[in-house]
Amino acid sequence: MDSKINGDDDKEEVLAEASKLKWSSRKEFIISLVGYSLGLADIWRVPYLTYRNGGGAFLIPYIFFMVACGMPLYFLEILTSQYAGKGTWRVWDICPLFRGLGITFLIVNLILAVYYMMRKAWTIEYIVASCSIELPWTSCGNKWNTPGCVQSGNLVTNAYPAYNSSNVTMRVNESANSVSLGGNDTSLVYMSSVEEFWNYKILDISSGIDDIGELNWKYLLYILACHVIVWLSLIKSIQSIGKMMYITTITPVVLTIILWIRALTLPGATAGMSYFITPDFTRLAKSEVWIEAAFMAFYTLGPAWGGLAMYGSHNRFSDNCYRDAVISTVLTASYGLFNGLVTFSVIGVLSHESGIPLDKVITSGGFSLGFVAFPQAITYFPFPQVWAFIFFLVLLLPGLDAQTVMMEPILCVIEENFPKTIGKRRIPLLTGLTVITFIMGIPFASQAGVYMFQLLDWYAGTWTILLVAVTEAIVFSWVYGGDRLSRDVSLMLGRRLPLFVRVTTAFVTPTALTFLVLVSVFKYKPPTYGTYVYPGYAQIIGWCFALVSLVPFFIYMAWLVKRQRGSLKERFVSLLKPSTEWGPADENSVPVYRASERTYTRSFKRLAWFNLTGRGGFDKFATEVGVDIPEMYAMNRDGRV
Repeated sequence: MDSKINGDDDKEEVLAEASKLKWSSRKEFIISLVGYSLGLADIWRVPYLTYRNGGGAFLIPYIFFMVACGMPLYFLEILTSQYAGKGTWRVWDICPLFRGLGITFLIVNLILAVYYMMRKAWTIEYIVASCSIELPWTSCGNKWNTPGCVQSGNLVTNAYPAYNSSNVTMRVNESANSVSLGGNDTSLVYMSSVEEFWNYKILDISSGIDDIGELNWKYLLYILACHVIVWLSLIKSIQSIGKMMYITTITPVVLTIILWIRALTLPGATAGMSYFITPDFTRLAKSEVWIEAAFMAFYTLGPAWGGLAMYGSHNRFSDNCYRDAVISTVLTASYGLFNGLVTFSVIGVLSHESGIPLDKVITSGGFSLGFVAFPQAITYFPFPQVWAFIFFLVLLLPGLDAQTVMMEPILCVIEENFPKTIGKRRIPLLTGLTVITFIMGIPFASQAGVYMFQLLDWYAGTWTILLVAVTEAIVFSWVYGGDRLSRDVSLMLGRRLPLFVRVTTAFVTPTALTFLVLVSVFKYKPPTYGTYVYPGYAQIIGWCFALVSLVPFFIYMAWLVKRQRGSLKERFVSLLKPSTEWGPADENSVPVYRASERTYTRSFKRLAWFNLTGRGGFDKFATEVGVDIPEMYAMNRDGRV
């Protein structure tokens, strides 16, 4: 190597980062990435949003945001953490001013880890109910049923002979599969047995968020059991996570295929799938479609949540993370689309059997879809207990995936903040965190739990995630710079930063997401649960949860600026540069990195030109010092240096 690139290098930092646990194989890493992206909500939330927003029309902006905005950030989060061997907190040595994003990731994941566990308790209760001789949601003779209960499948077609009477009117509740009869009987509300099972048996729902009611101790046991499973899967970090992902990622795919094959044998399945892939292009003129597609793309793929940096930090320096990111994105998107076909085939069966038009058959929205519409559709299957058991097992396993990848970034931030204090005390830390999340989740097992659940689901991890995504895109492309990223990719992968990633991260992602955030704020509507409207104080609490993860970020930023020396401008300039601890985890690449940082001069105009055209950057430096970066990559990969 040329003497021009020799310098004083601190190898201790490099060796410390290189000592991190590594993934056992690339296959395990890719499967874990897919498991990271596929959560419980994605299995029915994408199909429901597609259903609500004009069928295939929703898929156009959804795929656009996933590919044009989600995948580039997905790749760059893995890239930067793999390059430096740093996790969710220390990866922000890349730009110390934004290190507080690590706190944001910790808080967002902690909030989700607390309330998302309740969804698993509900799912387990459905699995238990599926083992009954008769599915309990198919009849009205149970102790939780009301006088207005209507046996599942008979709600519209058979239940009410009085529909034809001139003095009777029917009002459909858009958020629940229920009707109330006007005329002579305005007090009685009719509801399908499947939704009464959900509201009065599973939820045992109270009158509102301020009516806490009683705790369901059985749910607390379910939650405790799930926490124990997650605890076991996190004991050895990625070594245990990777093994768990083989089961929790692959099994739902197999079960989904089985469910789809069964649905295809029933009438109506083809019509349902046709609705899924047939777009209503007029819906694309509505901003709500694009806003929900953007939220869902980041919700599904998972950039800006902090977990990818934790995953990437355990890669080897020369692992082809670009290939892995593309494969994972394609698999995630493909499974999402396939799951949509399966979902709509089941909805088509429900439409055919009930006689309700396909675009009217689903009235339960959001997370209730999996607990109301699908149990009702499964009642039309032969041996419904078997299919119900399979379906809810499909929901449970990705939920355990999601819980695991929420907890690990929290551990990563704490461990990287206090490496000497924590040391090898991972198990006590994990145990303490598990106990805390369990205790914080106790209120969600009350009769008002579903109101709390939806309130947090509405506010936490929505606008925050898009704002973090915009911030990351700006930091990667304009602060650290696309030119630096291209150099780093060359050292790691023997190629320049892909044109698609460079352009979308620099221009498309910041512009599109900023616009959508502004539009969504102006079009904001407070949450409701069925006909229940949250009181004003609950909405204030919701906004507090939306902001609680961002406020510490700004406080930490102000603290960093205050403790820095020099004028205000000098402080910001210093904090916007990579810290002295930043650099490649591969010790053979450190001299190239240090020398290029000393030699290369950059202006905003030159950076903008590079981001747009890919010309300039560090290529000139490499030519001047005689470094063949692709050859150096090959030597590092093969261990010849």
